[in-house]
Formats: sequence, structure tokens, C-alpha cells
Amino acid sequence: MDFLREAVAKLGSTPQQAEELVRGLTEEQLSWRASENRFSLRENVLHLRDIDIEGYEQRVRLVLGEDCPTLPDVNGGRLAVERNYNAQPVLPALEDFGRSRQASVERLKASSEADLERKAEMLGVGVITLRRLLELWMEHDRGHLADMAELRLAIESGEAPRFVEHQAA
Repeated sequence: MDFLREAVAKLGSTPQQAEELVRGLTEEQLSWRASENRFSLRENVLHLRDIDIEGYEQRVRLVLGEDCPTLPDVNGGRLAVERNYNAQPVLPALEDFGRSRQASVERLKASSEADLERKAEMLGVGVITLRRLLELWMEHDRGHLADMAELRLAIESGEAPRFVEHQAA
């Protein structure tokens, strides 16, 4: 499989994988953090959504539409704090994430292998090609999906605190 088709397939599957990792969990479980400096499952989903909408979707559009554009930097950690991710609902975030990712995937499907060599200036990184941008994006997804899988496993295996359902007396 060529790089572009492989990238499209991997990037296109991330929203579904994220949805599967949060499916069936309680609000408390979705917000649980393994440590203070790590995202919860909920925070991972909202981070993926915002990085897609404000970062990668814009970057792909710019690289494919302009000659050597400047690509925006997105401070995901700052957004998580400013937007209080752990207080936001997961379902709308998953839906927005899926829509944004689909828009990018459709743009990429309409591009060619030659487009992979299109260049851009990425703030904080330097000059990169579309190929390198896609590699960074897939690495980003892979890292967050791995973190989410670890959190899900900790919750299911009992490593996470037990979450007691509150019952009416």
C-alpha cells in the first residue's frame, strides 16, 4: 500500500477507535486521570477534536491550497486548561472530531502522491512536507490512542479507583 493511502486509512480510523475506547463508561470514568499531568479519556477526546479542527484540518487545507504556507501552531495543553475539557460532554466532541477528520481525509483522498512533497513552514518546527505533516499527525494519533487504551485498561482491570454509582435512598 502506498504511503498516502495508508495515511488516509490510519487517520480515517482514529475517530472510531477513540469512540470505542470511551463507549460504555460513566461520566466519572471518562474524567478519571491516572496522574495529575496526564489527560483523562474525556480530555484526550476533546484534545483530539481541537487539534484536528484548529490544527491539522487547517494545515492540510493550507498545504494543498497554497504554495509554502505558514501553518498554525496549536497549544493543546493550554486549550485543555482554558476550555476545561473535563467539564465538557464527550459525545458532541466525538461528533465534531469525526466531521473534522472526515473533511481532512476527503481532501487527502483527492490529492496525489506528488502532493506529499508540497512544502510549508510549520511554526515551531520549520519547513516540512505534507508527507512529514501526515507522519506527525499519525504519531500524534497513535500516542493519544495508546494513552486512552491504557486508561481504559486501568478502569476495566480495577487499577483505577472504583466508581460507585450513586443510588437514591
